[in-house]
Amino acid sequence: MSTTKATESGETVTIVSAMDERGILTVTKPTTGETVEVVDYADELLRERAKTLSPGATARLELTPAEDGTYSLTRLLPGGPTLGFGAD
Repeated sequence: MSTTKATESGETVTIVSAMDERGILTVTKPTTGETVEVVDYADELLRERAKTLSPGATARLELTPAEDGTYSLTRLLPGGPTLGFGAD
């Protein structure tokens, strides 16, 4: 388990690549355009849920940054991006 900093609030991210055999999930944060690797999970259930995320999908995640530039997934939140009325 990696050393982590304060938890960031949940945000909707885009899955870049599905979790690989080492447990690394790659996501893009649309607010910054930054692509990050999730390498640690709060518990085994959360890890199993993260395995179901497919490339191109969006998910609302709560990520905690680690000192090495990677992230821990602390929560998989319900919901996703909301569109205003009249959006196509």
